[in-house]
Amino acid sequence: MFDFSARRTPLEHNPNPHVFSSIDELWEKLRAAEGKSIRDIDLTGRTDKKNNKGFQGTAFEESVVRYKANSDPNPDLLVGGIPYELKMTPLRHYSKRSKKSADFDFYAKERLVIDIINYLKLPDEHFYTSTFWRKAKNIVIVYYIDDRRDRKNQPRDECKVYKSVILDYRNQELATIREDWQFIHDKVAAGHADSLSESDTNYLAASTKGRTAETSRRKAPAPKGASEKYIMAKQRAFSYKASYMSMVAKRLLGTSDEDEEHLLLSPDESLSRYVREHTNQYVGHTCREIVSSLAEYHLPSVKAHQYKQRLVLAMLGSRSKNIDDVEQFKAAGVTQVKVVERFNDELPKESMSFPYITEDQWNELGDPAVQWHDSFMYRFFEDNRMLICSLRNRGTRTHKRDFMDDIFEGAFLWNMPEGDIERYVRPVWERVHQLMVDKQPLHYGERRGSNLLPDSSFNGVCHIRPHGGDGTDRILLPNGESITKQAFWLDRRYVAKVIHEHLG
Repeated sequence: MFDFSARRTPLEHNPNPHVFSSIDELWEKLRAAEGKSIRDIDLTGRTDKKNNKGFQGTAFEESVVRYKANSDPNPDLLVGGIPYELKMTPLRHYSKRSKKSADFDFYAKERLVIDIINYLKLPDEHFYTSTFWRKAKNIVIVYYIDDRRDRKNQPRDECKVYKSVILDYRNQELATIREDWQFIHDKVAAGHADSLSESDTNYLAASTKGRTAETSRRKAPAPKGASEKYIMAKQRAFSYKASYMSMVAKRLLGTSDEDEEHLLLSPDESLSRYVREHTNQYVGHTCREIVSSLAEYHLPSVKAHQYKQRLVLAMLGSRSKNIDDVEQFKAAGVTQVKVVERFNDELPKESMSFPYITEDQWNELGDPAVQWHDSFMYRFFEDNRMLICSLRNRGTRTHKRDFMDDIFEGAFLWNMPEGDIERYVRPVWERVHQLMVDKQPLHYGERRGSNLLPDSSFNGVCHIRPHGGDGTDRILLPNGESITKQAFWLDRRYVAKVIHEHLG
């Protein structure tokens, strides 16, 4: 384990903190609040104020810990001479829970925001002396349970405080967080703060708020050689992803899923480095050779469902069937394994597909109040990472060789860059959103060329079309039409470009 106590050095200057002589003194106050609703513990009237976002944390700070909420960049508390940040965050039970874990089977409801990123100061910082780490190295987390189903009629102040814990970092978690911080730091320093994306990184994200993403902008360094000294970039905050916070909650509260698999990362090894080093050893080998070397994993028949995904996970030392059964991938928001088969013309066999658009998502597309940065399509690409594996088929499109003779070219973690999300995905969403809001008929299934959904020629990258099936699986749209279920896709030429950028 990382020597947590060694990192707890008193802050040189922390004006007017609430001071506790020991952690036991602080714990006495925190435990007294457990099991009580936020309204019950509020002595300040914070919960009476409408539209007071974040009131629960402020009410807790002022009523339980008894210090005045402020915007001081230093940590909130001084405990035995050690600075601590206090964070209140919600957990939510899964809607379908087994009897065995009914009381404890939960996930983090939202990301944990640490601090607003100061783009102008960040380039001069180093991780262990950074503003971020000063607030993040010692955190007291106060969990409350938010299982509300009707948010309009069930106020948040009815939620009850669950438990308080101290966030400690496993070695491998801290290695990944350091790598994530460095990636954000380097991107900002290079003048590209305007192209940051939450899915750039694994555990620590540069997050933005949906409704204010377009209007809240801050000065950031411009690229070297630019005519202007500054650029304007969306306001973002250093935040731990909800997926990472779910893993942390299960670990700190002793409710880890026994069926969840853990990759055996070495001390100080980040997730990205682990993926690179474990897959590089197979580059240049055929799938048949790789399968032979992985005999101990007892892979199913090549005709089995998701066989290719199973093979990739086995290369990474995992026996799981699905990537979200692996703790570190789940925590990093890596939700998709994409095995791309390419031919000698460098192009993949097909474009890259994603999940079907659900009825709820179609209804969202038809809601005039929904903005782009609140949409499911933006959140999907902004939040999710993918594990992409490239295979080379030595045949041709007309004379394809057996998959087992494909040559492994490499694997990497990927997310769609923010600029590409805005340039290619946004126009698709805007087009369909307007069609649904206007309740315009799509003319789907009529004469060729009359369908109004964005097709593969729309912008050469993102489009919408059916995925598999025989066309009988249908869905009802907000405009009243019943059409074949649709999915969004990334064009194979774009996928080829992504693979070339990462593997050469």
